[in-house]
Amino acid sequence: MMLESIVFFSCIAAAAASWTKNLNYRSPSEHHPFMGIAVHKVIRRNSLKERFDLGQLNFTHGVASGDPYPNSVILWTRCSPVYGDDKSNIAVSGTVPLFNHETEQYVKVSTSPVCVQYKVAIDSGMKQAVTSRTAYTSSDIDYTLKVEAAGLELFTQYYYQFTVCNSKNSSPIGRTKTTPKANDKTGTISLAVYSCSNYNFGFFNAFGNLAKKNSVDYVIHLGDFIYEYAEGAYGWGWSIGRISQPNAECRTLYDYRKRHATYRADLDSIENFQAFAWIPVWDDHEVADNSYRRTTSY
Repeated sequence: MMLESIVFFSCIAAAAASWTKNLNYRSPSEHHPFMGIAVHKVIRRNSLKERFDLGQLNFTHGVASGDPYPNSVILWTRCSPVYGDDKSNIAVSGTVPLFNHETEQYVKVSTSPVCVQYKVAIDSGMKQAVTSRTAYTSSDIDYTLKVEAAGLELFTQYYYQFTVCNSKNSSPIGRTKTTPKANDKTGTISLAVYSCSNYNFGFFNAFGNLAKKNSVDYVIHLGDFIYEYAEGAYGWGWSIGRISQPNAECRTLYDYRKRHATYRADLDSIENFQAFAWIPVWDDHEVADNSYRRTTSY
């Protein structure tokens, strides 16, 4: 009986650890822990028996890595249930939106969690793995997954991939790189520096070209990765077919998720995030221009 109890509580601890590995449940600020999501409540609300069908899940936003250290790097993706975008069954050609949550049905809290395995390897074929773990995500955080791959070698290139647990449903393979130590003599390090990425203003060729040239070690983004404006307020995407969603000034969490989804669906952005470790900082337009409180969230 005692052995059974030990096994039972060990399983509970392992499940909880898989939830806590997903850093997106934490507060974005160590000084404001109240902004995080109580993982024990998420665990209690979700049922491991009520899982999505594997065919419903898709890696809608590609993969990304960032915040590299000499022995670790952050890995990110989104593994979400995919629903029909509309009632039409007409075949499409070319590229199609990777994200479409138009109705309230998709923003309500679900009790079905998503289990994702992530693996880091030193080869692009993912055969020589150096670490492999599992973590859960849920509708509470829009099915996003942010984990820390630790125990890595300094200034080393790695490859990584996410896979839905117990399936062959996998994300694209991403590439990342740890940093040298502060006082290491490593020779030349190449950086790409971006800022002010306004989707409605034009195409993100600078993102895609860099990924194709493969000539830098890391990407630094100085802020304003997204803009919160509606079409026409600052950028006129109608002339080139690039109108960010929602077509209104962002005010709610749902609005910002939609806006980020627009940027993450851009093929040049996808390619760049997949190829390099990013070192980003925030500016004002990630939330609101000059923290303008009258019409935006604060």
